[in-house]
Amino acid sequence: MIKDCIHGWVLQVVLFFGCFLSCGSLYGQSDEKKKPDFKESLGVMIVSLDLPLLATIGNKVIIEIVIGNERTTKVTTILTVTCLTTNQIIGQEAETLDGLSSQKIVYTWDTGGLKEDTYIIRAELEKVPREANIDDNVKEVSIFLVP
Repeated sequence: MIKDCIHGWVLQVVLFFGCFLSCGSLYGQSDEKKKPDFKESLGVMIVSLDLPLLATIGNKVIIEIVIGNERTTKVTTILTVTCLTTNQIIGQEAETLDGLSSQKIVYTWDTGGLKEDTYIIRAELEKVPREANIDDNVKEVSIFLVP
């Protein structure tokens, strides 16, 4: 009985250390795969998208976008501002940002001919090479147009 118990315990120890040696550690393989450089995975972002929440149909609406560069090097990206409700491109242009900088871009949206409704304005930056997080490349704001 004791012999069987010791034999089972020795088998467990051998299996444990065998796995440890073949894996390289208790937590997984020891292959040193190059982890992505955190600085390289940074990119561009929409810092803010500002416009009024309410406007009168026929008036021009000022849309202010602040974009930022999280990298230490200069990057170029494309900013597109769209009214999703009408599929209208309000503005689109290439923007070059110095490292660790931000820039304010202003567009004017002509609301002539639109009807009373809620409209969704979207600002989006194109992904730059090796950018890992693109969640901050897009912002949307709703505006209600009245007669």
